[in-house]
Amino acid sequence: MKRTLLLFSTCLITFSLTAQVTLNQVDDFQDGTTQNWRIGGAGNATDGPINVTNGGPSGAGDNCLQYTSTGTAGVASKMVFFSQNNQWSGDFITQGIDQINFDVNVQTNALNLRIALQGSGTRICSTSAINVPATGNWSNITIPIDPSDFTIVSGGVDAATVLSNVQTLRILSSSTPTWDGPDVIAAIIQVDNILASSSLSIPEFQNQNTEFTISPNPGKNSLNIKLPTSNGDMKLEVFDVLGKRVYQGIITQLQSSVNVSNWRSGVYLVRVSNNESVQTKRFIKQ
Repeated sequence: MKRTLLLFSTCLITFSLTAQVTLNQVDDFQDGTTQNWRIGGAGNATDGPINVTNGGPSGAGDNCLQYTSTGTAGVASKMVFFSQNNQWSGDFITQGIDQINFDVNVQTNALNLRIALQGSGTRICSTSAINVPATGNWSNITIPIDPSDFTIVSGGVDAATVLSNVQTLRILSSSTPTWDGPDVIAAIIQVDNILASSSLSIPEFQNQNTEFTISPNPGKNSLNIKLPTSNGDMKLEVFDVLGKRVYQGIITQLQSSVNVSNWRSGVYLVRVSNNESVQTKRFIKQ
């Protein structure tokens, strides 16, 4: 019996070590949970993050994560929440992940958002913050996580080593790079579609008139894609939240459609590309 238990424990440990972050993975909160995002101390449904039904940027049918910091002493006083689950642990560099992208809605007070990481006995934090005003409206932000984007907060290794062995990922608000000293502030933050992405997949088109469009979004049966102009054949790829390609094809017309009725509900990344440009958009399958 002891030998069997030892073997079982070894298997669990091996799985824990091999499971890791992957390029294009997304936490979309469509499963009705916090997907293991939490706060320190006695984090729970009362003072930790909660899942809000129909609260996401796409409205009805789109869930999101919401966290409220109190700005007073004790648990939940600071604007910081984190993930220690396997999905956000591992080797970001080998996976080609050099930025974290997510939708955000801030209320009550403006926040200075940063990414902080822990690994190999060292803690690092974004050198530059992204200021998000408390407008109560959704916006999309990208926080770069190249080694050069970080300040070492504590520990003896460099940022590249940490990124190769991440154990904890934090989203926090602070006026300066920190790990233990996020803002003590009263604020409400909603986040959705937290994406492990690569700068190589960011749309190269800056003019809205040159970007493709998706409709309906969210959609249940069809994914309709409309190109603004004819620029030769375009490659179409769709990836699920784990980075697995679920569809591949060629777009030869300004308008095309893909049957998605048999796809699982959730967030997908739709990529349209040719030899000159790459564009990526999110699609929510209901």
